[in-house]
Order: sequence, then structure tokens, then C-alpha cells
Amino acid sequence: MDNKLLPLSFSVEANKGVYALLLGSGISYSSGIPTGWGILNELCRRIMKLNGEEEENAIKWYQEKYDKPALYDEVIEMLARTSSERQGLLKEFFEPTEEDIEEKRKLPTEAHHAIAQLVKEGYIRVIVTTNFDRLLEQALDELSVQYQTLYHESDIDGMKPLAHSECTILKIHGDYRDTRFKNVTDELQQYSESLTELLQRIFDEYGIITSGWSAEWDTALRDTIKSVKGRRYSWYWHSFTKELNSKAQDLVSFRDGNIIVDSEGADHFFKQLLENVQSISEIKKANPESLQLKIQKFKKHLNNGYEMGISELITNETKIVLEYFNTINFNESASIEVLNQRIQEIKDRTKTLATLVYILANNVCNVGQERILIETLERLTLNKYNSGTPRLLDLQKIPLQVILYCSGIALTKNENYETLDKIFVKPRVRDHLNNHWDFATYTAPSNGLHDLFSFLYSAHRYYLPVEEFIHSYLKDVLLESQLMFDVVEYDIFYDLFEFLRSIKCRHLGKGYQFYSGRFGYKHDKRHIESLLKEGSLNKEWKVLALFNYDYDDFKKAFTKLVDDFQGSYKYNINGLMDFYEEASTS
Repeated sequence: MDNKLLPLSFSVEANKGVYALLLGSGISYSSGIPTGWGILNELCRRIMKLNGEEEENAIKWYQEKYDKPALYDEVIEMLARTSSERQGLLKEFFEPTEEDIEEKRKLPTEAHHAIAQLVKEGYIRVIVTTNFDRLLEQALDELSVQYQTLYHESDIDGMKPLAHSECTILKIHGDYRDTRFKNVTDELQQYSESLTELLQRIFDEYGIITSGWSAEWDTALRDTIKSVKGRRYSWYWHSFTKELNSKAQDLVSFRDGNIIVDSEGADHFFKQLLENVQSISEIKKANPESLQLKIQKFKKHLNNGYEMGISELITNETKIVLEYFNTINFNESASIEVLNQRIQEIKDRTKTLATLVYILANNVCNVGQERILIETLERLTLNKYNSGTPRLLDLQKIPLQVILYCSGIALTKNENYETLDKIFVKPRVRDHLNNHWDFATYTAPSNGLHDLFSFLYSAHRYYLPVEEFIHSYLKDVLLESQLMFDVVEYDIFYDLFEFLRSIKCRHLGKGYQFYSGRFGYKHDKRHIESLLKEGSLNKEWKVLALFNYDYDDFKKAFTKLVDDFQGSYKYNINGLMDFYEEASTS
């Protein structure tokens, strides 16, 4: 088995519904159903026999006899005039006899069953096939999977949108029971406009896994693939041998595709893919139980004041996060699909560390525990790899942002602004290329991550793509572990932390490093108004720990934040200054 199957398996599991299949006759080979070319050859042989002649190459004989190419539909019509006769003629090639059933011929193969299971579990939703047979439909029926089958131009006009269908099977050469066939020779130079547009959309919007298709005869399909210039997701080509024919190799090169060699055939390939995907999913499902055990152990150490145990658990989880980056090939292409796969893996490995850090920050009560928080942030600044594809290298910065937010949100919620001030300024940068930077500069979203997530979220056009990612991820982490009561509570303390971070950066003279958080463009700012009102009424306001305990320093920084937003169509916090001044004078 080719070692490229493993990254494909991780990608399929992490990106449900992103991959479509392109299947040829090789997928049904082990069932005993002949290929379209094989059927054409047999029909030409029968015509040759009726003419009382005998040649080794029946298709060549047909072409010489009738002085024209052997086209599938014309050859069938010579042997069967009516639609019902044509169905009867083809039935023997596709439908099993009792003997076939006993010998398990002309029945769905292991590949068909594996594909059907991938569909049922939501990993595959679109299948393009050149096959006439209905083995795939039979396998889906056995699992009670709903699907739509498109095998004629008229079907496309009334089709359900791909995104709204549990599964769509596009049979580009037709279905044997319909008999409105497309020719299987290379005479078919182009498809109808509606079929071409649908195929172009699929090849542009989905990653493609190809199996059992040689690309040798399908001129129109090859041309349609080459008409799509987009490279949103990777293409994988399952091959039985290391050497592809020239036309297939040309398509792989055009699509920058990955060849996966499995000489044991489509049955083995799809069975392995299914098993890998299911195993990865099961491993993920097992994590919550182990996470709960770690949370219980961690809380016990906190309650007992066992600082060494606290440090060991945090250190071990930090190592798990950092060691993951040793597994990445930083020189591979940074497609959206690859980046999403890597980010999902980072999220999975960072989840436990994020949870434990939040608990620690929410309960920190001495200098030793503060030191663990600061030390963890410092360790995460060590970007070990500095050579390769920039967007892949920037992935190393994600855990640091996650842990900074976990610490900050918990400390804000617990009103521990003294420790919050320390995590803003105390950590030292260990990245050997940028160790002269201060922590606020190093953790700026503009330091790589803004470009990365702008690329990933280009369709959403977020103002603050990094902050949107962190907000979504930590919401799931903290609510799932029941460390936040609900989404409303989470949003309140998330916004307050980003608000304080924005002002703190301006206090440090680095407002450009954290321009704004999500609060800047949100209409509801009542929770921030409540914080400001508390400050206007209380001269011992705890927030002042972030500003040298100096009220004037806070007001200067806050004023700078408001001034920075003047004239911005994206952000609006003018009302906050008005509210603050009114509260101060009342």
C-alpha cells in the first residue's frame, strides 16, 4: 500500500463531504461485469458471427466492414431495434443469474460496499462514474442511503443541489436500463452544455479521488477536467501499477495530483480507506473520556496545592502539541485542503492543553502557578521550523494564540488583572529568529496568522479571521468541558479580554499589533459599558493593574483606541467613549 493513503485518510476524515469520487470500470472488475469496451467488443463479435466471418479483432472488423467507427449506440441498435429489446440484450451483461449469485458475480464488490459506507457516514457525497452498471446503487440501497442518480441531460435540469443531496451519482455515459447511451469510443468529443457545467463545478469545488478509470478513451472527460483551472483541493489517483498511461499521467501532472499505488485493486484500496477513516474517527471519539480523567486529576492537584503535578501535566501536554510539528512536511503544497487537515490535527492535540490552562488560569493563586502559565506561553513561542512553505510554517503559531486566549479569558472572568498584565508582558520569545521581539509584537495576528486565515476564510471575508477562528474553536472547547455556562457567558468574557488586550497594546505603544477584537464591529457592547461604568465609579478599579495602577494611563490608552477607530466603516466604538465620559461626570 502506498504511504500516500494515510494523509488522504486523515484529510477525508477531517473534511467531510469535500471529496468526490471519479470511478471507471476498474471499480467493478472483480464483480465480473465487463467494461463498456468489453461489451462493445462482444456485440461486434456477434455481428461478425452473423455475417459468417471470423477475425481476432471484432471492433476492427466492424470498422472495416461498415467503413465507420464502432459506436456503442449504433452497434446496439443493429442487434436490438426497440427499447425493451435493447434492455433485454444488455441484461445478460449486468444482471446476475442464479449461477452468478451463487458464484458472487455481478454483485456489489467490497469497493462498492466501502464506498457506500463512506457515503452513509457523510464523507463522500458526490460520485462521478463512467460505468453503466447499478452496483453502486445496490450497495447504497442495502444501507438505506438516499441518493439521486443523474444519467441523462434531462436529469440535470431538475436535480437537487449537490449541497442538499445526501449523495449524487452522475453517470456520464448513461445507465444500461435507460439505453440512451453515450458512445464509449473516443469519437465523443464533447458533452452537452449542462453536463459540462456540472462536471466543471464538481472538479472545481471538490477534491477528487479517482479509481478504476484509465482516461484512455474518454476525450470529453479529459478535456472537461483540463478546462478547470482551480486548485482548491487535492486530487488523488489510485493506480494498480506505478506507471500510468500517457493520458492519465498528463491529467495527474495538470492537476498536481498524488498517485496512490495499490496493486491489489479497488476492493483493497477502498476497504483500506474506509478502515483508516473510521479508525481516525474512533480515536477522536475516545479523547473526551481521557480528557475528563486528566481534568479530574488536574483539579485534584490544584485543590491539594501539588504544584509539581500541575506542572507535569501542563508540560506533557505542551510536548504533545510541539512534537506534532515534527510530523509535518513543511515543503509540501499548502492547499486549502492540506491546511484544513493540519489545523484540525492541531486543534485535536491542543484541546487538552487549552482546557488545563484555562482551569489553571481560572484558579491561579500564587507566583508558582503564574510561572507555569508564563513558562507555557514561552515554550509555545519556540518555532522549531523556519524553512518551507510560509503558510505551513505559520501553523506553528496557532497553539500560542489559543493558549494566550485561554489564559486571558479565564483571568478576565476571574478579575485577576494582575496576572493578566503579567501574561501580556512577561513571556520571553524563544523563537531564535525573532527572540529580540517582545511578546506583544510576537503574538500579533499580523505575524503570519492573519494571512493564513484570510486565505482559508476568503469566501467569508472576515475582518478578523484569526479572532474568528479562535472564537469558534474555544467556544467548542470550553462549552464541551462545561467550563463556561453558555454561549452568552462565553461571548461576554471573550469580548472583554479582547477589549482589554486592545487597550493594553496601545498602553505599550503597540496598538498596531492588536488593532481590534470582535467587539469592535459588534452592536451589543453592554458588557463593555458595564466594565467602564465600574471603572468610572471605583477609584480602586482592579483593571488599572494593566495600566500601572494609573487612571490617566488607562484613559490615554482608551482614547487612543477610540481615535484609531475614527472614520472606520468596519469598527465603531465612539459610543463607548461617550458612555465612559458621561459615567465619569455623573
